[in-house]
Amino acid sequence: MWKSLVFLIAALVIYRIFGPQDNVTPLLALAVFMPRLTDNTSIQYLLPVGLMAFSNLFLEPVSLLILAVMLTVFAITPTVSRYTTSLIWGSVSAIMIWHVAVNGAVWVSGLGFAPFSVEAMLFDFRLLFSTGLYVALFYTTEQLFQQITISDKKVIDRLI
Repeated sequence: MWKSLVFLIAALVIYRIFGPQDNVTPLLALAVFMPRLTDNTSIQYLLPVGLMAFSNLFLEPVSLLILAVMLTVFAITPTVSRYTTSLIWGSVSAIMIWHVAVNGAVWVSGLGFAPFSVEAMLFDFRLLFSTGLYVALFYTTEQLFQQITISDKKVIDRLI
């Protein structure tokens, strides 16, 4: 089981580094989905933030402000998802926080568009769409896994 978890983490990092576009990534969806994978809040916060920080080492550098805001969004997303009992609202909430916070940091840094510009909204709409698709994929996989194993115990909690 540990091999599977390590493989999943490696696949997420590799996809983020070599994936098709910056706004098509499973990492924000993973942050939304973390409360369904484990009850351990430390893992809920650290896994998405750690994956984002680690994979960012291999990508084009961003300003420290933008990186800090991105990591903060990833850190608070599991909490937002936990309090919005729906995965759909958890995803939409995460994207709204991302849109305002990260695009605001990009704009303040002078490196991009203002948060409510057409360009920023189109970029984040694609991010919302891809996050929704990944959350649906994670949910379907979780349901199949629970049916196969006939257990309600959360996936990561089985490994700990």
